[in-house]
Amino acid sequence: MKTNKSYWDAKTYQSTQIKDGFVYIVPHSLKILQRQKPICKQTSKKYESIRNKNPYNLFKESKFKKYAIIGIGGNKGDVLCTFWKLLKRLKHKNDIILYSPFLRNPAFGYKEQNDFYNGVVVLKTNMCYADFFSHCMYLERVFGRDRKRLFKNAPRSLDIDILGFKNISINFLHLQIPHKEWSKRESVLIPLKGLK
Repeated sequence: MKTNKSYWDAKTYQSTQIKDGFVYIVPHSLKILQRQKPICKQTSKKYESIRNKNPYNLFKESKFKKYAIIGIGGNKGDVLCTFWKLLKRLKHKNDIILYSPFLRNPAFGYKEQNDFYNGVVVLKTNMCYADFFSHCMYLERVFGRDRKRLFKNAPRSLDIDILGFKNISINFLHLQIPHKEWSKRESVLIPLKGLK
């Protein structure tokens, strides 16, 4: 019997539970990367206030301040397949420096929905922040994200958050960089610490 699975559906993963309800989904292509040392600092309570201000403070090397950091997430449709297709699309206009293992975690806010998948991607881009923001919004639409949600925390096919952009601070009504909630979300912090 013929199946309609694409190349993206055929990828295989290794699952590792890291805490109650949180599971790392590591593509087998990332296995080699998993043996390398983490690039993020292991922070203590002492550095909590510094970390909260800027995600770039987590990186050991200053070269990461030249890059954009995005968080990706979703819980509607074949999310892992969407992530791979998104990475391919992102490569058209950017250089992907690295990406985290994917994290499956329980939904928050409205809990009567599927678990979310989340990840972090570090990119080198020549775009300014306004063009990069527009590009991210465009990609969300390409993958079926409806900007008008039925209710807060409703299921979504793809969510792209700009966690940081070349270590600059922006505070507009429609755009805040670094992302104002990044340090409060385990769905961002765990993948960030998982970057190799």
